[in-house]
Amino acid sequence: MRRFRLASALLATSLLALGGAAVPAAVFAAAPTLTTPYPSVMVSPGSSTSFDLTLTTTTAELMTLSVSSVPTGWTTSLTGNGTVVDSVYTNPSKPPALSLAVTVPADAAAGSQDVTVTATGPSGTARLPLRVRVQTASSGGAALTTSFPKLSGTPTDTFSFSLSLANNSSQKQTFSLQGQGPDGWKVTVSPSGNTQALTDSIDAGSTDTLTASVTPPSNATAGTYPVTVTAAAGSLTAKVDLQVTITGSPSLSISTPNQVLNATVTSGGTGTVSVIVTNTGSSPLTSVSLTSTPPSGWTVTFAPSSIATLQPAAASTVTATIHPGDNALAGDYDLTITATAGTATGNIDIRTTVQTSPLWGFVGIAIIVIVLIGLAWVFRRYGRR
Repeated sequence: MRRFRLASALLATSLLALGGAAVPAAVFAAAPTLTTPYPSVMVSPGSSTSFDLTLTTTTAELMTLSVSSVPTGWTTSLTGNGTVVDSVYTNPSKPPALSLAVTVPADAAAGSQDVTVTATGPSGTARLPLRVRVQTASSGGAALTTSFPKLSGTPTDTFSFSLSLANNSSQKQTFSLQGQGPDGWKVTVSPSGNTQALTDSIDAGSTDTLTASVTPPSNATAGTYPVTVTAAAGSLTAKVDLQVTITGSPSLSISTPNQVLNATVTSGGTGTVSVIVTNTGSSPLTSVSLTSTPPSGWTVTFAPSSIATLQPAAASTVTATIHPGDNALAGDYDLTITATAGTATGNIDIRTTVQTSPLWGFVGIAIIVIVLIGLAWVFRRYGRR
């Protein structure tokens, strides 16, 4: 009996030494493993997420893949190298890269749902449970806020709003940025760190600072104007309403209808000249008065004497009546006409030419005629003596 056991042991050892290579490798292979670095994630209703998977085996073998426990209305797909796959050949030295994409419907209820990925092959079966937590509508989405939604200034100012854009979703989002203002206004929105960018990428649960730059047209009138800034990424939209108040800048100019800056009057008479008062500012002008600085002894009157209201870009014509002094000598004189409305003022210089009245010419001729008649009478009366 003892010899029989020794012989059996020797025979078994020989068989193992000679035929061990023929024994299937799977008999000695360890069970496969399926892992992911983030087995539980949060998503928003109507969005998608993905899990990076690693399938490890100790021998090269064909593994069949499947996904189970998928909630109704949800969709999943396993991909490898960008292609949907149902199985994979494993490489012990370089495990294949796999990914599971999960799409959550828009009407998904808030709460956690589990899906399971299974890999089956000669060495055994590996199962990986994954959890997807659907957040409530109030905790997701995006928010756009500012501490100072109202600014004021003149039409020559550029208004800069500092905004905060929060990505409250469960995934990184790239937001397109847009601003809308009244016709003729320029509104640009960009991340504060890059004024040339039209989009902003924000990680899940993070915020970024935006700058909205608003430039009104130079002829913008006084008033309050709405401006809207919008940030959109897929189904996520956030907006904020801003307000710009133009306080107005009073300004006026004065000119003549034909741009001729001279007038002619007769000594002892009157002359008229028309001037145009224009509101060149962005706010209405009230109680526009006209004054003049004529030479000594002259008078200047205006019709109308004042302008009650003058809207921006509007103009009004005023007639100035000039009366030089009765003893004014012939020549050129400078006359300044000024229009004033509050802090706004404008003036124009009119060169006024005074001409002698024709009556004095007639008087001179009459005197000469009388003198000639008198001389003729004298010669006729005393010439023969």
